[in-house]
Amino acid sequence: MKKIVILVSLIFVLLPNPAMAQQAVDNFVSDPSLTHASIGIYMTNIKTGETIAAYDEQKAITPASTIKLITSATALQLLGGAYRTYTTVRYSGTIDEKGILHGDLIIRGGGDPSLGSAFGSRGPNDFIDQVAWSIRSSHIKAIDGNIIVDNSLFNDYFPTSPKWMMEDVIWYYGTGCHAFSYRDNRLDIEVKYNGREYEITNIKPANLFQIETDLSKGEEENIVVQNTGNRYTLSGTIPQQKNRYRLSLAVARPDSIFIHELSDRLQRLGITINHRGYETSANRETTLFRYPSDSLAYLVRSLNKRSDNLYAESVLRLLSISSGTKGNCREGIGQIRRYWQSCGADSLGLFMYDGSGLARNNKVSAKYLARVLEIAAQEPQAGDIFVNSLPLVGKEGSVATFMRNNKLPGELRLKSGSMSDIHAYAGYYTTPQNRYAIVIMVNNYNSSRAQLKQKMATLLNTLLSKKE
Repeated sequence: MKKIVILVSLIFVLLPNPAMAQQAVDNFVSDPSLTHASIGIYMTNIKTGETIAAYDEQKAITPASTIKLITSATALQLLGGAYRTYTTVRYSGTIDEKGILHGDLIIRGGGDPSLGSAFGSRGPNDFIDQVAWSIRSSHIKAIDGNIIVDNSLFNDYFPTSPKWMMEDVIWYYGTGCHAFSYRDNRLDIEVKYNGREYEITNIKPANLFQIETDLSKGEEENIVVQNTGNRYTLSGTIPQQKNRYRLSLAVARPDSIFIHELSDRLQRLGITINHRGYETSANRETTLFRYPSDSLAYLVRSLNKRSDNLYAESVLRLLSISSGTKGNCREGIGQIRRYWQSCGADSLGLFMYDGSGLARNNKVSAKYLARVLEIAAQEPQAGDIFVNSLPLVGKEGSVATFMRNNKLPGELRLKSGSMSDIHAYAGYYTTPQNRYAIVIMVNNYNSSRAQLKQKMATLLNTLLSKKE
């Protein structure tokens, strides 16, 4: 009898106590630094449906990157973890007896963000290696035409959201989303201080971009980037203590990187390209091969753990393709709204303008986001894939240093979201008996981010503590 009582007691103390939890929330929101803040909090027991704690859970506020959870959860629900898209390599015209292709080499983008990516499951050179191999194996010795990249699968007029801030779109995290993305649509520049100024020590990808610099030491980072085509001008200041510095910028035309690399690779293989225009009928195109993307399960795990905006925007557009249209942001968001409305999430609690959270116009209520988390975790096929795509607190991704020394008995996985004056966490806490959906979003706080994070850590520890 004593053993049964002890077992019941252990199970009981592992459950967050709603009264204690709500008191912890009340203490958090009454902090003087949050007097003028917009706050949304919601925590629910997924197994029982019980609300553990809540505060202004119906108010729609800016979620920053936690909106990626809505994008990725919807994709897994509608497309499945095994889903892949394909980049198709074809040629138009004919190959004569001398091995000359009288036509163009055509690469049709399939919306794959992992193509040539540093974060894909295959090496970054795998795609271009396979393209070169397929051309050689087809006995093509010369191309009397052009290399053409077809981006028509996505029909967004702007590859970046018109709701994004202009100061963001020049940097790698604000890069545009194309049907043919390549090498993360990213340019990495390394500079070194030589005693007078910063000089360029490395550019990746190399041999394609013209970079001019006028960078000096200053009190803080204040860098201005001007870009026209493949020409970049960098000016401003780099913090005093930084003798080496790395800048990662957005590339407006990732297809230009691929065309440059493939042309160089083929020339080294002795395959010449004449770059002569051809007018060939689409029905005379021949497929060389179709290159699969990483699985959606892999893409979702990569985008949530690293908070990758390009991956998120690509997944959003792939959602729209599933509805029979070409890839575009608006229809992808329409798919999201319709699906979660059918699942009982109040669509009035969602204002969505992109898939990544970079648009400050995005708004979502804590209850809406928690509802998405609840349903996504219970899906038989994709539930575990989605839950495990979130980074482990104190160990992975953007939460690798958050709550590093926490002593919680369960597994805490959270996606963070941060912009100026915005910080948020959303995810799951899992114990042997229960799983909880957690959303905490704060806008317009009057403290340092580090101080707010510490207060949020204290709140989470109290909410999730096994103690009564």
